[in-house]
Amino acid sequence: MHSFGPAPAMEFSIITLEKLRAFSGRSSTFVTIDAPLFGSVMILNGRVLHKGSAYMEPAKIGRSIGFPSYEQIVAEASRFWIQHESGIRNRRGREEMAKLLDEL
Repeated sequence: MHSFGPAPAMEFSIITLEKLRAFSGRSSTFVTIDAPLFGSVMILNGRVLHKGSAYMEPAKIGRSIGFPSYEQIVAEASRFWIQHESGIRNRRGREEMAKLLDEL
C-alpha cells in the first residue's frame, strides 16, 4: 500500500488591488478581475476604471449591500483577464495570477 499524505502546498503571495494596479501599470495592460458572485473590476495602465453613475452611485461601492468594495472583489476573484497592447487577451486563474505578480 502507498501512503500519499497531504499534497504539497503552493506558496503564493496574496493578490491585492495595489499589486494588480502596479502590474497593469508596468506592463501597459488592461486587466479585468472577475469574481462571478461579486462583480468585476477593470484596471487599465495601472488605473482603476470606475463604472458610470448611471450604473451605480460611486458612494455605494463597499458601503451598501450588492455593491462590494473593489478589494472584496479582488479577494474573491477566480479569473483574471489580461489584455496586452497587441490585443491578445489571456485568462489566468488565481494561482497563475499570484505567481505572475510574484515574478514582477
